[in-house]
Amino acid sequence: MARRPCRSAGWLIGARTQLVPYDTYVCYGDATLGEEMGMELGRPASVADRTVAVGTSFMLEVNASAILTNLRSVGRASVSSLAKQTGLSRQAVSRSLAVLTSMGLVEISAPDRAASPAGRPPQMVRFRSEAGHVLGVDVKARRVRVAVADLAAEIVAESTVPLDGSVAFAEWLRTVVLDVLDQAGIGPDDVWHVSVAAPGIIDPATGHVALSPGMPEIVGDGILLGIRSAVDAPVYLDNAIKLATIGERWRGAPHAEQSLVFVHWGERIGAGILIHGELYRGASNDAGDLGYLEIGLPDTPDGTDADLGPFERSVGTRELLRIAGSSAERPSSETLTLTELAAAVCSRQPWALSAVRTISSRFARGIAVLRSLLDPEVIVIGGDITELGQALLDSLDDALRFETLEQPQLEFSTLGADAIVQGGIHQSLRWVEQERFGVTAVREGSSAAGWPRTP
Repeated sequence: MARRPCRSAGWLIGARTQLVPYDTYVCYGDATLGEEMGMELGRPASVADRTVAVGTSFMLEVNASAILTNLRSVGRASVSSLAKQTGLSRQAVSRSLAVLTSMGLVEISAPDRAASPAGRPPQMVRFRSEAGHVLGVDVKARRVRVAVADLAAEIVAESTVPLDGSVAFAEWLRTVVLDVLDQAGIGPDDVWHVSVAAPGIIDPATGHVALSPGMPEIVGDGILLGIRSAVDAPVYLDNAIKLATIGERWRGAPHAEQSLVFVHWGERIGAGILIHGELYRGASNDAGDLGYLEIGLPDTPDGTDADLGPFERSVGTRELLRIAGSSAERPSSETLTLTELAAAVCSRQPWALSAVRTISSRFARGIAVLRSLLDPEVIVIGGDITELGQALLDSLDDALRFETLEQPQLEFSTLGADAIVQGGIHQSLRWVEQERFGVTAVREGSSAAGWPRTP
């Protein structure tokens, strides 16, 4: 049969039920090649989660990547449902699944005849989430938390270990990581990517920690050295607040808002900023460093709390406990803890409520600045301060009531301390999606598995 070039038969099937002409590829006018390219003749294509394509070798790779994306979202599906969701023919789906199976990413089970006694039983396909793993690491001043997650973002092992100052930080971190991998029953080669959160000013492009006032032992490349000596995988290192913001958007309370600020409020104060759904970093990657905000608030005496920024000294939990602890109405003169203060607030003790109102009125000044500059729809508050509960939010609302501009919605984090680790896991899985599940990765994987590539 003569091969007749036919541009009009070449299409990319995009999201939102659009058929977009793709005139770079040449196809031929016979039904056999139409099936080979994945187009079921005589019916329109349906919506795909990711753009899929019809063609030859390259098209097989694009289709396999799209099928993998679809399968990851559901975990397990039949071949027929995958064909329906992607708009590809059953034959094209089967060819793509063969490629993904050879890469170890999917598992095809035998037809379940008991599930459909009256007709052809469905052939089921499962995404092999155990094919690889990622690490989310949260480095804090007194401890490190490491979580191991599979490719479906399920945490399979985790450990929180107090810092050991008797050994070099990098050497200690290596031991912690290897112990958690052993707990998960996997080896270093099973780790595909690692994301680490740490306090301070960090260059995410290099992983270099330039400044960390509360944890000087991590300044430099100690974290990178410790992780890389444990696993041979790409490592991403970023500021803890930035990754917590990602975690809140991904795993926290559902937010349709594209403009959101996450504020970590404890002894130290910082913010992560989402604008149009994307993390805003600023020129030096320290946008949102609220602790150094100076807006004329009462400050501590000279020389006190020199390790904190001006805003932290005025509204942080250290200052809150100082105000509450020095109240003449307080029945005890012993050192006050935040948990004790929270209990007093819960029982509506006047001295405790007064301290919360004082700090809230100061902190509201910072919220007003964020509102004027960024106009976020929502401000999510996390950190130790959330122990105070609804009384804190009520006090903040009261303090903001007379502001001229309409103020953003205030709410507490639903993840708490988990936000940072979840943000790290999400960051690593984004890398996996781009580098291990994309078209280029499928091409390399199919070539390694011996699949022929035609022009």
